[in-house]
Amino acid sequence: MKIAVSGCGIAGATVAFLLAEQGHAVTVFEQAGESLAVGAGILVSPTGQQMLHQAGILAGLMEHSAWLEGMLAVLENGRRLTELRYGWLDGQLFGLGVHRGRLFERLLERCRAAGVEIRNGFCVETCEERARELVLRDTSGACATGFDCMVVADGSRSRLRKKLFPATRVVEYRHAALWVTAPCDFQPGHLYQVVRGTNRLVGLLPIGKGESSFFWGLPADSFQPLKQAGFAAWRDEVLGICPESESVFSTVSSFGQLTYARYRHVVMPRWHTERVLFLGDAAHATSPHLGQGVNLALQDAVCFAECLASSHGFGDACRNWVSRRRRQLRYYQQLTRLISPFFQSHGNLLAGLRDFGLPLLGRVPWTRRQMLRTLCGFKQGWLK
Repeated sequence: MKIAVSGCGIAGATVAFLLAEQGHAVTVFEQAGESLAVGAGILVSPTGQQMLHQAGILAGLMEHSAWLEGMLAVLENGRRLTELRYGWLDGQLFGLGVHRGRLFERLLERCRAAGVEIRNGFCVETCEERARELVLRDTSGACATGFDCMVVADGSRSRLRKKLFPATRVVEYRHAALWVTAPCDFQPGHLYQVVRGTNRLVGLLPIGKGESSFFWGLPADSFQPLKQAGFAAWRDEVLGICPESESVFSTVSSFGQLTYARYRHVVMPRWHTERVLFLGDAAHATSPHLGQGVNLALQDAVCFAECLASSHGFGDACRNWVSRRRRQLRYYQQLTRLISPFFQSHGNLLAGLRDFGLPLLGRVPWTRRQMLRTLCGFKQGWLK
């Protein structure tokens, strides 16, 4: 088949080379003028690692990543809020702290090797389903024709989703994040987070080569006042909450070096038509609090490639994909929506409930096991 892929991110690049390696003619349409290896640090869970292993990418990536034992969250006063270690579930499990750009470079290499055509500067806005082909048009009116089907992986702001599924529910979170990747002397061997109430969240994710991805959660409407108060004042506030991040500021000295990111919650009424399928954040974006966005995207891509290889046509593959993915995706969407206010909101009551209840949940064997399974990305029944 001739397959179009809208969006050259993690999900789009992964599904593109997997389908091309099956013998399909794949063209990726990307709105950026150039596909660059940029982005923040990502936490690749055991399930994400399994997908990368199946795709033949994991071994080379591990050499340039940080092996992580789990995650640790503490309050500003140093009191432990929660600690989860992969080894408590299975001694062979671990997480990988990875620079998104390093993963993306390897995905692009596989796309080129598989013969995927990448068309930059083409932002797919509409898709017309004709009798024998799909017709794609970008925001400038340019046209691409001759495709049998399409995979949409153009992110949480997907233009095509608005056109094909206008009933999709999209909730813009009132909180955002500032992030940067920089050298960091503090390399704890786990994802490290410090919280103050529900409106201050600092995180450090080691990603290999002595670097960490630093992130700062904040109310979205406070960013401009923050900049007006000045970088030095903000840096002092960060170091007052998380002194472990001090070495980050040896190379970061202005807001211009930071990336500001907003997040949204996306619930689609359906994930596909007979000839178009949505994957990754385009289909099921959530807040980043469970750290599963990239892992779910990788599973989406690998699962669909398997479905297409074993199904009778694209539409049948889409239905099989939904059958296999629905339960896990709905679980993470609902859970992320539930817990986000306990870490980023304006509620002091929620902070008190979190600070009291979360340590208790971590001490109960059954709930701690479920928390670990969620951190690992396991579906129900994957690991007894």
